This record gives sequence, structure tokens and C-alpha cells, in this order.
Amino acid sequence: MRAGDGAATLRMHQQEEETDMRITWLGHSAVHLELAGKSIAIDPFWTGNPKFPQGYEERVQRIDAIVVTHGHDDHFGDTVRLAKKYGATVIGQWEICMEAANAGVEKIQPMNTGGCIEVEGVRYAMVPAFHSSATLRDGGLFTRGDPAGFVILGEGRSVYHAGDTCLFSDMALVHRLYRPQIGFLPVGDRFTMGPEQAAIACNEFLHLDLVVPIHWGTFDLLHGDPHEFARQVTRGRVHIATPGESFTA
Repeated sequence: MRAGDGAATLRMHQQEEETDMRITWLGHSAVHLELAGKSIAIDPFWTGNPKFPQGYEERVQRIDAIVVTHGHDDHFGDTVRLAKKYGATVIGQWEICMEAANAGVEKIQPMNTGGCIEVEGVRYAMVPAFHSSATLRDGGLFTRGDPAGFVILGEGRSVYHAGDTCLFSDMALVHRLYRPQIGFLPVGDRFTMGPEQAAIACNEFLHLDLVVPIHWGTFDLLHGDPHEFARQVTRGRVHIATPGESFTA
């Protein structure tokens, strides 16, 4: 295979006829994405999430896949419970998938940074993120692999969920390889990018058509202002979502 052939193959998937997707932000970094006929939960921090919309789970008829960007409890969240409830496939770092399997989850798709897999007609590319990914257990730290972001591709759409990360210039490679049109970027500051860094990611590296700020307002420590982020973005449209609000893109 010649250099660049893999990226060209991925872009071919984006040249298919585009169809609308349905997006619901559930507070913090939790997103419910309906794409290519599949129901996908990203970072399902539902229980204990103070911004999670009341009664939303009762309206969810199915979840086909659960994508976990990293192992912190406010992202790993309800992965095991929801995977068992809906029979969903867990997609994430090898360590995250092994933990889910050891907890009784039947369907897993372990992968690692730089890899791309296809599950039921949807492609998942794992891309870098700069953060940490461990949890406290039995008085010590328990690793859940490395942090990551994901690009999800289906029916001509490409969606980038950055996970928890700082700004890094190789976001330009995420754009080059996968051409994401829609992005979910953290803006809460302290533990991730703040508004200024996230705006630079949009303006200089990612070239998104639509960006939804996430990982803000859940707790007092997350002081980054999504409206300040929106004021600084000069490329693409910013949608500051309300938890539980569904919209198409």
C-alpha cells in the first residue's frame, strides 16, 4: 500500500451520499448519536451526571454501540450497565474493553490509537488525546489505558469527539485524514482545553462545519464559558446545546 492510501480509503467512505444524523448532548461529554441507522452512546456518564436530562434513558429504545474515550469515571460512567441492558458493543482502548468483558459485557471491540475498525456499517477511528485515564480502586490507581478521541464515519458523515484533551497541533492530521464535519470539543478548562484553546483548534486545525462545546458547566471546577468559545470561533458554526436537546445535522 502506498503512503496515504489508508487516508484515501477512509475519505472514500465520506463521499457516499450524506444523510442527516440526530445528535443529543446529555451534559458533560456524554453524547447520543444516531447515525447510519445505529444508536451510538459516547462517554455515557448518565448516573450521577448533574446535567443528565431527567427521564431521557426511559425514551432510549436501543443502543447499538458505546464508545469510551478514556477511563475516568465521568466518561466510562454507565458503560457496563448500558451495554448489558441494550446488548451494545463496547468500543475503546484494550484495557477498557477487557474491564467491560470481565464485568460480563458480551460484545467488545478493543482497539488502540491510530487504529480504525468497522462495526455494523459504521467506522470508528481512534485518534490521540492528551489527558490521563485511571480510576481509584481499592485505595490505589487502576489504569484504563490511554486517553483518546474518536472519529465516527457513516453514510458520508464524519464526526469527531475529542474526548478530554488539551490543544495539540496534530489535530490538523485528524482533519487531513478524516475530514470531520462535526465536532464535540471540551471547553471547560482546568482539566481540558479552555475556550481560547478550543477556538484555536477550530480556526486553525479542524475546519469543522459545526462544533458543539462539551465538558463545561457540569461541576464548579469547570469554569470555561462556551459563549466565550463561540465568540472566538471564526470558522464554522457553534451550537451551544442544552442537555437533552436533540437536533439534526
